[in-house]
Parts: sequence; C-alpha cells; structure tokens
Amino acid sequence: MEGLGTVRGMRDLFGDELNRIEYIRQVFEKNAQLFGYSKIELPIVEYFKLFEVKSGEEIRESMYVFLDKAGRELALRPEITPSIVRTYIEHFQHLPKPIRFYYYGTVYRYDEPQYGRYREFRQAGVEMIGSSGLLSDLEVLLLLGNIYKDLGLISKIRLKINNISIYRKLFNCEGINERQQEHLLHLIDKNRKDEALKLLENSKIYRTLVELFDGNESNAIEESNKVGCSISDNISYTKLILENIKNFIPNSYINLGFVRGLAYYTGIIFEVEHPSVPFSIAGGGRYDNLVEVYGATHTPAVGFAIGVDRTSLVLEKDVSSLNEKSNRVIVLLLVQDTKTIQLGLQILELLHEAGVVANFSLKSSTSVSKLIPDFLKEGYSHLVIIGNKEVEGGYVTVKDLRTRKQYELRIPLSAESLKQIF
Repeated sequence: MEGLGTVRGMRDLFGDELNRIEYIRQVFEKNAQLFGYSKIELPIVEYFKLFEVKSGEEIRESMYVFLDKAGRELALRPEITPSIVRTYIEHFQHLPKPIRFYYYGTVYRYDEPQYGRYREFRQAGVEMIGSSGLLSDLEVLLLLGNIYKDLGLISKIRLKINNISIYRKLFNCEGINERQQEHLLHLIDKNRKDEALKLLENSKIYRTLVELFDGNESNAIEESNKVGCSISDNISYTKLILENIKNFIPNSYINLGFVRGLAYYTGIIFEVEHPSVPFSIAGGGRYDNLVEVYGATHTPAVGFAIGVDRTSLVLEKDVSSLNEKSNRVIVLLLVQDTKTIQLGLQILELLHEAGVVANFSLKSSTSVSKLIPDFLKEGYSHLVIIGNKEVEGGYVTVKDLRTRKQYELRIPLSAESLKQIF
C-alpha cells in the first residue's frame, strides 16, 4: 500500500546483512576501548546551524532540514563530528586534554540512492580533542588500521593520505576567503579539478596546483617557492605520517591531488579504499579550528568515521554465526501442569545463567519426531524434554538435534554444569 512501504533510501536490516553490521560494530567498539576512548551517544536531531557553519557545500545541500512546532530550524544529523564538538563545548571543556570519544550512530543525507549510498546509514567513529602533532595523528591511524586488521581486510584496503594544509596555505597566500576556499575544495573533491583551475588560471598559485593535481611533488614545491608560498614543510609532514604508518597499514600512499569535501579540515586527511567498490569506506582527518568556529577556545582535534554499511559490502568473513551462540536450546513441555511448568522455568533460568540461548517450545503438537525438523530449521541444536515421566523420575531428557543422540540429566542441575554440556 502506498505510503506504508520503506521510505526511499532507507532499509530494513535483518539476517546476514544485520549480522555483518553488528559484527563491524563489535570489532570497532572493542578496538576503540583498547585505545582508551569513551563511548558517547548524541541526539539524531540538532539545530541546522550546527552543520550549516562548517560541514561543507555538498552536505549542506543534501541535509534533511525542517521546522519543529515552535518554528526552530532543525536537521537530521548528516555527520557526527559537529555534534561531538558541540557536546565537548557544553560539557567537557574543563577536563584535562586530550579527550577521546567514540560513537556509533545513524546519519542522514538526501542523496540519490544507489549502490553503497543510502539516505540513512551508520557511522562508527572516534574523535581526539585537545591534542595536535604527529603522535595524535598516528594514534587515530593506528586505531583505524587495527579495526580493519581485525575485520580481516588489512591486506586488501588502501589508505590514501594527503594534507589539506597544503591547499589552505596556497589559498591563503592568494588571499582567497573561506567561502571561496570551500567551493574550490568541493570542486577538487568531486574530481572537477579543471573547473577549479579555470577559476584560478590568473592566480600566482595556478602552476603549483597543476603540479599537485598531477602528483609531481618536487615540481609543486619548486613552483610554490617561486611565488613565496612554500609547501615543503607541509609535504614533509605528510611523508613523515606515511613513513610511520605504512608498517601497520601496508597499502598506504600519498595522493597530493586528494581532498575531502568537509569544510573544517586543516591538516592530515585520509580515506580507506577497497578494490571491490568505487567509493571510500572510511575517512577522517585533523580539524584544529572547528571548536573555535563554534565560539570556544582554540582546541586542536583529529578523528575518523567508518562507513559501516559500506564496510559491510566488502567484508569477506562469514559472520552468520559470529553474533549467535553456537548452541541454542528449546525446552518442550509434554504436559503443562504445575510441576512440569515449574521444572521448565527452573531449567530455562539455569540455561540463561549459563549463557545459553534457550526458550520454550510454543508448538501444540506432542509428537516430538514431527517437531524436530522445525526445530532444526529454526536453528536449535538441542531439545530438552520435560513430561510426567521426567518429573517423577527426577531428570530431564536432552536430545542433540544434530546427532540425534539422546540422554538424561539428573536433577538437581546447576548453571555451571549446563555450561559444560551446552
């Protein structure tokens, strides 16, 4: 019926697809915690102004924006970093630096839906606020690499690195204002570099940009020196990052013509690529001015976000069973009188205490043999049978549904003993 289906660009997640997404989340959270990052959850709805200021030209144009009943202009978050900065300013400025946050949540962008691009998708990310320099940049990159190593993808991914300060320095040298810089970076990000060059064809930085786009490092440095806008130190720092991270993320490389569309980056930027998809699956960088843009004291920061849905598309592991217990038990009461019900409840409680997935059979048939095919289809490994005979004899009957072996367990039982069995 029209109006009752899934909204375009949104998805219902279940089965193997949800298993992959949940597995990525588990791996991400485990690694973030090992690096000392603290979990934070933030609202999906924020004031539009929070994102309007510095999210970038493309994201502003694709946001879900609306007025609430009080006439306030709100938005569904298109990314999470600005929300992190907002909550840092509201609640955490007084704490010792750096502060390390990690998050997981849905974000929303009104893009044209296509493979790997949804209007609702998940991001898993970290932000380190209050630290600058080599070690903080390397820490977030090492964490990013460890996540993809645990996902079994470290040999397949490529880490693309650049330094947005190279472009910022050139643009500032030319006297280009922030709004114009943002538009130029948007064009470069969208691989419309010819358009960017045309806008700057009469500028003194034109030749430097041509060499950067062509990946000619030495020529770019030489051209920048000629016009008094040396980018040598910026490139040297980028090479230092690569030199230190390539042992941990082997397929790392510098692309001097690469930029990211978010308007707040000030330093190192990076993206994770996979050969099986035409888009990046993670990305991040340094944004040292964003806290100040929102009116607080200048505070450096760096972070990244993993595209969980996109990473799920390239995940090679079979995770269909990784998010489930290997054994699942179904408890069948052959009769439903007080004694069998009480024993059934006790067994169910002990199984749960032992960490075993278990529940009652709610099927009406008392023919066990007829029920077993259904139990197997539903993923159960064991059947516990309780009837009058079991209650009177002081035991329960257990049937291994995979081997069809059957045995008795004497009562009383403990959670510890059931843990050994299942």
